[in-house]
Amino acid sequence: MKKLFRNIIFFLSVVILFNSCGGTDDEETDSVPMEPISTQYVIENDSIIEFMQTHFYNYEDFTNLSSNSTIELIIDTISGDNSDKISLFDQVTTLSIDILDENDEVVPHNLYYIINREGSGQSPTVADSVFVSYKGLTLGNNVFDSRKNPVWLDNTTVVRGFKEFNALLKRGDISTNPNGTYEFNNFGVGFVIMPSFLGYYENNTATIPAYSPLIFQVNMHTMNTADHDADGINSIDEDLNGDHIFSNDDTDSDNIPNYRDRDDDGDGILTEDEYDEDGDGIPDDSDGDGIPDYLDNDEN
Repeated sequence: MKKLFRNIIFFLSVVILFNSCGGTDDEETDSVPMEPISTQYVIENDSIIEFMQTHFYNYEDFTNLSSNSTIELIIDTISGDNSDKISLFDQVTTLSIDILDENDEVVPHNLYYIINREGSGQSPTVADSVFVSYKGLTLGNNVFDSRKNPVWLDNTTVVRGFKEFNALLKRGDISTNPNGTYEFNNFGVGFVIMPSFLGYYENNTATIPAYSPLIFQVNMHTMNTADHDADGINSIDEDLNGDHIFSNDDTDSDNIPNYRDRDDDGDGILTEDEYDEDGDGIPDDSDGDGIPDYLDNDEN
C-alpha cells in the first residue's frame, strides 16, 4: 500500500510539472507542417555540429566541482578573448538513437552530451521517476525552462532526448541534516544537445519554435524505480520491444499501455496474480508456449 501511495504521489506531481514544462500553463501550442524526418535531421545535425564547432561552455568552472554544488551551464561563442577555448565539438560524446520515420525506415539521431560528474549511485531507466534540477535552452541561447530547485519528473512523459540522457547519469547520496532537511551529494551533472525530433519537433510555442534543436543541463539528485500500475513489474520491463516508447506496448489492445494496465492480457486476471505465482523470480508460463501467463490470455 505504501508503494502504491508513493507511486500515485509521484505520478500526480509529474503531471503537474510536465504540463508546465517548456512554457506557462496558458501558453498556446500549435504545429507547423511536418517535415520529412530524415531530411530535417540532416539539416539540424549540420546546424548542431556547426554550433558545437563555434561555441564552448564554461568547462573551467566545472573543474573543481564540489560534491554538493550545482554550477549553471553557460555557452558562448569562440571569438575575441575566448578564441583559445576548447570547442563543444572537441568535448562531446555521441549517443545514436534509432528513430522510425514516416516510412518506417530507421533514421539514427545523434545526441551529443558531456557528463561533468557521473554520480555515485544507481542510474534511472527511461521509465523511472527522477528528482532533477535542470535548464533548457535553444541553440540561440534562449532559456525556455529552468528549475533551480529539484522537482520530480516521470521519464515516460518527458521528451525522448531528455529521458535518454537522464539514463546516462547516476543518482547522488542523500544525507539528513540535524534540522531534518535533506542534502544531496555526488549527484550526476551534465548536459545534452539534441535534434528536434528528440524534443518537440513540429510543435511550436512562444518559447520553443518548431524544429528547434535543444540543450538541457541536468542535475540528477535522485531517482525512484517506477512501477506505474503497481502490478509488481517494473515499468522498464513492460517495454516489450525495447524501443523506449511505452505507448506502443499494449498486449490486449485496450488502448491502455502495459505499463499502466493492471491486466496486461485482458483475461480478467490481474497481472500481479499471474506473473510469478510460485515466487521463483521467473514469469509463469502454464502452457509452455513461450508466452508468459500475464501476456497470454489462453494460457489454459
